[in-house]
Amino acid sequence: MAQLAIGQWRDHLSYKKGISVTQSDDKIYCATQSGIFTLNKADNSLDRLSKINGLSDVDVNTLRYNDYNKTLLIAYQNANIDLVFNKNIYNVSDIKRSIITAKKTINNIHFRNNLAYLACGFGIVVLDMDKKEIKDSYYIGKNGGFINVHDITSDANYLYAATDSGVYRASWNSPNLADYNSWNKFSGLPKGTYNTIVSFAGKIYTNLSTTKAWPSDTIYEYNGTQWSHFINDTLAFVPVHKLDTDYDKLLISNVWGTDVYNATEAYVGRIYIYSTGFNMNAYQSIIDKNDPDMYWVADNNHGLIKSFKIGSGAAEFAPNGPNTSEVYAMSISNEDLWVARGNHSEIWVGVYNEAEAYKFSNESWSSIAKNGIHIPALDTMYDIVSVAIDPANKEHVYLGTLGAGLVELNSGSFVKLWNETNSSLQSITGISSHRVSIFGQAFDKNGNLWVTNCDVINPLSVRKSDGTWQPPFNFSSLGLGTNPTLGPIIVNQYNQKWIILPRQQGMLVFDENGTWATGDDKMKKLSFTKGNGGIPGGDVLCMAEDHNGEIWIGTDKGIGVFFCPDQIFSSSGCDAQQIYIEQDGHTQLLLVTEAVTAIAVDGADRKWIGTQNSGVFLMSADGTKQIQHFTVDNSPLLSNEITSIVIQPKTGEVFFGTTSGIISYRNDATEGLQDFTDVYVFPNPVNPGYDGPIAITGLVENANVKITDISGTLVYQTKALGGQAIWYGKNFKGERARSGVYMVFCANDDGTKKYVTKILLVN
Repeated sequence: MAQLAIGQWRDHLSYKKGISVTQSDDKIYCATQSGIFTLNKADNSLDRLSKINGLSDVDVNTLRYNDYNKTLLIAYQNANIDLVFNKNIYNVSDIKRSIITAKKTINNIHFRNNLAYLACGFGIVVLDMDKKEIKDSYYIGKNGGFINVHDITSDANYLYAATDSGVYRASWNSPNLADYNSWNKFSGLPKGTYNTIVSFAGKIYTNLSTTKAWPSDTIYEYNGTQWSHFINDTLAFVPVHKLDTDYDKLLISNVWGTDVYNATEAYVGRIYIYSTGFNMNAYQSIIDKNDPDMYWVADNNHGLIKSFKIGSGAAEFAPNGPNTSEVYAMSISNEDLWVARGNHSEIWVGVYNEAEAYKFSNESWSSIAKNGIHIPALDTMYDIVSVAIDPANKEHVYLGTLGAGLVELNSGSFVKLWNETNSSLQSITGISSHRVSIFGQAFDKNGNLWVTNCDVINPLSVRKSDGTWQPPFNFSSLGLGTNPTLGPIIVNQYNQKWIILPRQQGMLVFDENGTWATGDDKMKKLSFTKGNGGIPGGDVLCMAEDHNGEIWIGTDKGIGVFFCPDQIFSSSGCDAQQIYIEQDGHTQLLLVTEAVTAIAVDGADRKWIGTQNSGVFLMSADGTKQIQHFTVDNSPLLSNEITSIVIQPKTGEVFFGTTSGIISYRNDATEGLQDFTDVYVFPNPVNPGYDGPIAITGLVENANVKITDISGTLVYQTKALGGQAIWYGKNFKGERARSGVYMVFCANDDGTKKYVTKILLVN
């Protein structure tokens, strides 16, 4: 990936979970659970299709290319539709916007010339792809009711539908296919869910999908008169995802791979681990238009698999990204971003996500996972929910798990598992098996690692910089209960440990007072009552420290700020304060109607605030002015539900963790430096036609910047946002500056630090 220009977006999705595949003459299109990518058949080059380059939505369910009109149809989980033709994207949102009480989704697509028959969660919708409009809807359930249609096929005489309650068909000669009386349910099939159907070699094939032990699925074939078992009545398949036909072959995509049969039902072969080398879970398969021996498989473990003649090897393709798009928490240090995939339930116990963590470094993703950087010690662990990066060595990281303890890594290799047997960490009280749950970690300025240990008597531990573990700290005097749950932790500039107490318990602030003796520790529980914390709302969800040392708290009812953390242990204390803003002529409290789930502070001390339902807000340093508001409707943001936000200090790139994955935005503010050590301008030279931002970056914090022409006439002046100043190539009157060389004079407030550089502007 190349670095972003200011104001641009890029996604960081996983493209490993392939679910649907189709092709044009020169491209393969693969839909994954997170997004779409294309493969150019000529050179195997990959490109992404997403909201960033024009798609209308996220969470694709299926896609199919229509050779009749050279158009790609993309169907999303929410029943939204995009038609892609000649690089133009047309959105058809009628089904998404319709008021239907049944499940609104599009499961599969069947073409007949310009018409697309859409298998929907409530029935069948007919889309005229040439007119780009809905032509008709068929409700074929009992008495015209809703029914979940999984797949559709047709032959010369009939249209067939595989549904939750059997297989239906209607004659093309019926005067009105929208009349449910035109549809008949086959009686010669067992009751159950039929999830896929296809017309092949004069017969109809469908799969009875069950949830019984493997193998359990049964494929039936219809010869025009009666239904019978495919091949014989003893053959059962592992769960089948899709039946397809290409080049007189029947392709059965299933959880082990793809089985291939010819028109006489003779077995051709299997595309699976022993023929490809990949542990497969095939969702859909096609045969290349230009080579009948080449198969393309949308695989749920590897993205897209290209299988040469069966048994002759294979290759996998997916754009670079994390192993999955699940993101619970993110951590960033210098230029490395780490992602914790795990999660927890409403009662703050694990959900048994595999123990995986992902790293973005040097513009590339790597994954600690079974199919990535495999660390066997993690195979029996679950739910990594925090990552702490050693400030002295970015390759040295700790992963907090729910149940196994604390995992130490160095340069991607396993170092040690810290638990109740070899550290001050404790196993959950009252649990017979060993369970050590770690929600929060943070390094202090002396290199000590502080760890919150859940549901134990002494819930705060520290591994000192010399490698030894200090006896854990106890907070029973604060009335936290016998075995309190401690969540995320930060260490602020006063060396105080601020800890979230989940499930409406408030916050805990702790200071060991510069010694390891327990007798002089300072501690305080902050609640939602005035005089004892005054936290707004009833549940603390996130926190961050800004450049002034103020602690910003996100709650279920907006924002609270501790402006005086240095006084938190004093007799007068320090309550959280809410911020008043003026909006639409009215004064109101900042985001008081929102659940604030993430806060990050950029180089200009501005606050990036993520919410549970309303996307992301960028607020001024004091929180009184809204600068940006990104949602799924006005930006490429993947979801309005934000789980975490982190900012790359050097570039200002803001990473948003959402329930649909990670996407980032190049911010116009960076962290200011102590000196002018790495100043550069981009773009430089500024070429004709460019009217975007010109960034002068690598500056000291909040530097004063003056731009003059070569004769010394002042053209523009501004103040850096943290470590970066922006010029749009215009003078004070808003006119485009003339072509030429411009001098850039940079200085700190008192003029003791200065730097001069140049910009070449060409109109």
